Amino acid sequence: KELRILMVGLDAAGKTTILYKLKLGEVVTTIPTIGFNVETVEYKNISFTVWDVGGQDKIRPLWRHYYQNTHGLIFVVDSNDRDRIGDAKDELQRMMNEEELRDAVLLVFANKQDLPNAMKASEVTDQLGLQSMRHRQWFIQSCCATTGDGLYEGLDWLSRTLCSKKDRFFGKKKLRILMVGLNDTGKTTILHKLGEVVTTTPTIGFDVETVEGDNMTFTSWVVGRRDSIRPLWRLTIDSSLVNRYYYPNTRGLIFVVDSTDNDGISRAKDELQRMMYEEELEDAVLLVLANKQVGSVLVSLQDLPNAMKTSEVADHLDLQSVRDRRWFVQSCCATTGDGVREGLDWLNRTLCPGN
Repeated sequence: KELRILMVGLDAAGKTTILYKLKLGEVVTTIPTIGFNVETVEYKNISFTVWDVGGQDKIRPLWRHYYQNTHGLIFVVDSNDRDRIGDAKDELQRMMNEEELRDAVLLVFANKQDLPNAMKASEVTDQLGLQSMRHRQWFIQSCCATTGDGLYEGLDWLSRTLCSKKDRFFGKKKLRILMVGLNDTGKTTILHKLGEVVTTTPTIGFDVETVEGDNMTFTSWVVGRRDSIRPLWRLTIDSSLVNRYYYPNTRGLIFVVDSTDNDGISRAKDELQRMMYEEELEDAVLLVLANKQVGSVLVSLQDLPNAMKTSEVADHLDLQSVRDRRWFVQSCCATTGDGVREGLDWLNRTLCPGN
């Protein structure tokens, strides 16, 4: 298990001393870190990749460049530096508001506890305003970087806390899901409705998003379907090269149908049948989302009298003839989100039956 840990703090707080005490088990002579030091620390079957970033005031604006994919944040405080504890609080609060660190857990090392005037952990907690962090897991550990006291107790907390979050960081299966359908069926709205309703424009190439399911992570590719770009369903865009396929490694296919489009359902059938014959998709399961159905009960369609029921959609798409593939039709309304999660639940159960 590998975890990315970012260690920051004001200059002279003891970050580099802590890093190399953990890595080498000894005290090293340090100079102010201008850029960064990075080391891998093995502890209890976990590899902590620890980035120690310089803390001088001119360097602090660069901290944000290290935030991405950070699982845990170690914030080191010089417990003896009462004059700058307010500065430390400001820097920490600024970081806690960063979107890229939203899910990172926080370990505060109250360092230099060997000095007689050092603040205790409880005082550092108050000075940093840690009690106000109600939506983040945090812990403060008294330590002395030069002796190593308290350092492994801090790592113990990190390992326990991050392993309890294993579903998010390394426990989930990552699955590639391809979402297609005729134009204006609501594909992009469905994808983003898993977060919020968005105003969309016709997809020219593709949209790709990662969606968290109960036991897996969906990498969902929404591919445009204007007549002029339909042949690109078989192509994926990697940088500027249109020379790879969407289809390989696809575990599940989401085919979105506009339930009110009686005229277009036959074209939808033709496109779906064509895809079903593709060798790269022979093992992919099929979820059909019958979109644009409204009402408190999805099959109650008084507001859209021309909408087809799921049984009609299944008949029009000739799904009963699909005998060598697992498939399911789910009524949904992209704008309200009704039925979308139920469809993902089916994908989850079908692709990860042991979960």
